Amino acid sequence: MITDWIIISYLLALLVLANLPFVNQRLFLVIPVAAPGRQKSFWWRIVEWLVYFVIGMGAGLYIEYSIGGIEPKGWIFWSVSLAIFAVFSVIGFIWQYQLRKHLQV
Repeated sequence: MITDWIIISYLLALLVLANLPFVNQRLFLVIPVAAPGRQKSFWWRIVEWLVYFVIGMGAGLYIEYSIGGIEPKGWIFWSVSLAIFAVFSVIGFIWQYQLRKHLQV
């Protein structure tokens, strides 16, 4: 029962991590990379998104280790994990590049 809550909270944390690059104009929530009134470039968002992916997968490996040991994973696991993380980030991507422009007009 306790592992169900750990898994649900981990997936929610991944959802938040996947959307962080798209909902703010600072790099890693701290470093300003754009001038005031301007947006962070798309490439900074991708780099930040990849770092958040690595952090999220590291947290997942730590949870797996603490529950009972890390199982070996092949390339298919990592590619599917990257795809799921990309699907999680669709909400923030749509907000940043489509909805904000329509709401500001």
